[in-house]
Amino acid sequence: MGFDRNEPEQRRQLRAALKAAEITPGELWLNYFSLGGSVGEYEVEAYLQGLLSLPPIQRDLLAMAANELIEAMPRLFAPYSDDLNLPEAVEGVPEAVPEAAHESGQESESAGGRDGHGRPGPDEFTDPSEDG
Repeated sequence: MGFDRNEPEQRRQLRAALKAAEITPGELWLNYFSLGGSVGEYEVEAYLQGLLSLPPIQRDLLAMAANELIEAMPRLFAPYSDDLNLPEAVEGVPEAVPEAAHESGQESESAGGRDGHGRPGPDEFTDPSEDG
């Protein structure tokens, strides 16, 4: 099967989205397969490298799988003052603050700075004037 005229651009944009979202080909394939995709992980990797052509329906399933993974990722946001109103820590109950931080969408120290996929989370802002 030869490449149709849209396939190279569709592949290029899929690869760009995967790279920006730090999604591995294995993660993509697993979600693609769960959606009913019919080619194996090896073939998906070959497609992403431009070595194999896939029918439009399979390419669209790959795009759908990628978009689902991207949508499931936590998004960064600048918090409003109300977002940071955490309850006062109760002495003897160290879990109170991390639970409240989790409920407000903020990462806790116990999460190790990782997102839901185990990848590093965003760096926290540090004030350069504090370095002195």
